[in-house]
Amino acid sequence: MADADGKIDRNMRVLVSILQHYLNIRIYSSCGGHKRRSGRENPAPKGEFHVSFVLPQNSPEGGEENNLSIIKEATRMYEGKIFLENDHETYNYPLQDGWCSWTISGYDVTPIHFASTVFSQYLLTKRNR
Repeated sequence: MADADGKIDRNMRVLVSILQHYLNIRIYSSCGGHKRRSGRENPAPKGEFHVSFVLPQNSPEGGEENNLSIIKEATRMYEGKIFLENDHETYNYPLQDGWCSWTISGYDVTPIHFASTVFSQYLLTKRNR
């Protein structure tokens, strides 16, 4: 999540940037984990991170589904440490105007390592198209 000044946690910047600029994903929350969690909105404990984003529920072009498959493939490389959840299915979050919320949660993996894996999957997908 952005801090009080609206800045993204330093250790989340590369992951957030890759998701936004290369996968065209609309992020609404992220947190890179904090030792002191008081005074923060929805903080992750130190050693954990999360990124929440929205995607259209139904996309005629399938672009969003392709980008989601890149994330899914990247999470497979960190089995048991990084999870991708559809917030509607997992937590019964409502669908808003055709948009569905998703969350990536990481445990004992740094966001920068996951970011490099996502970017590698993106490049592989681009090359194979």
